[in-house]
Amino acid sequence: MRKLELISIAVIFLTCNTLMAADENVDFDGFSRDIDELRNTKRIPGLSVAVVDDAQLIFSNGYGHRDNNREVPVTPDTPFWIASLTKTFVGLAYLHLANDGTVNIDELASATPEFDDLCQWLADSEIPFGEGLVCEEPITIRAVLHHQVNKPVGSTFLYNPIMYSRLSRHLEHSLGEGVRQVEGRHNYLAQTIDKYILQPAGMTRSMASMWDRKKSLVYFDLADGFTIEQNGYRQRNMRPERHIAGGAGMVSTVLDLAKYDIAITSGEIASPQIKSELLKPALFSDGSPSPYGYGWYFQCYNGENLMWHSGWDPDNGYSAIHLRLPDRNMALVMLANSEGLWWE
Repeated sequence: MRKLELISIAVIFLTCNTLMAADENVDFDGFSRDIDELRNTKRIPGLSVAVVDDAQLIFSNGYGHRDNNREVPVTPDTPFWIASLTKTFVGLAYLHLANDGTVNIDELASATPEFDDLCQWLADSEIPFGEGLVCEEPITIRAVLHHQVNKPVGSTFLYNPIMYSRLSRHLEHSLGEGVRQVEGRHNYLAQTIDKYILQPAGMTRSMASMWDRKKSLVYFDLADGFTIEQNGYRQRNMRPERHIAGGAGMVSTVLDLAKYDIAITSGEIASPQIKSELLKPALFSDGSPSPYGYGWYFQCYNGENLMWHSGWDPDNGYSAIHLRLPDRNMALVMLANSEGLWWE
């Protein structure tokens, strides 16, 4: 996410938060108008939002339409492709597996078939995610989860969604049916997210992958994704790939993501031991804090500690943000069916 856009969203949220602190009976009309103004400014066809305070849903709304004909309004129950917000679920799923002793996140990623070939291809390419990548170094699953695989391993943060998207292959090789079975089915990573997160949190309108036939109604209700041309023309895009690779793959609603946030806070889907790892930045090899850990960014803005992740998929036409204020025990979730939620 570009920093300025994160700040603009944070300012709207923090302003609302300040009003709530001053008046417990504040109504959300002004906040709602600000969100809809943001939607119109960014030319977003449809957007939904939810706010959580002290593990309670206190506001949710939908704006615009989810379909090309502008006939079906967006509601808080409208499913969207959440793109890279998926990484927060993958990080938590791995923490569960590590806590259970099912996987060792300090295992070398090269133990997964075809990882070395992918790594070398990326390192030899001109793709920015290959910068400083040395495949002969001991790249662990932990380093992949924390985006610490570049320059050298464990010493620097460089967001690397290509490497993150190999995590489904790691689990399929280690615990599932082999890397050749990772696509075309509700794979082991998706099943793990179901087991440890979606089911206990009651997230019935979420899909860990779009191969989950039990959630066919969610797939049917998925908001169309759009590309908005400079002249304002809206191009409806093809739907995303149906399998979950690791870097993306999930579908959800703001109501379900509010349940997710609440379940993390309450401990329903995260034990104290897991929360102690999840809710703080990862460390570099020298012991200093990274700005990222297990699928979440950590940063400070105007004295406020922020924990967040965004989603951006311009090809399929979706964007998203999950912004947490840990010190205030509040969270904001926004989903959109264009890239306009955060990209300028």
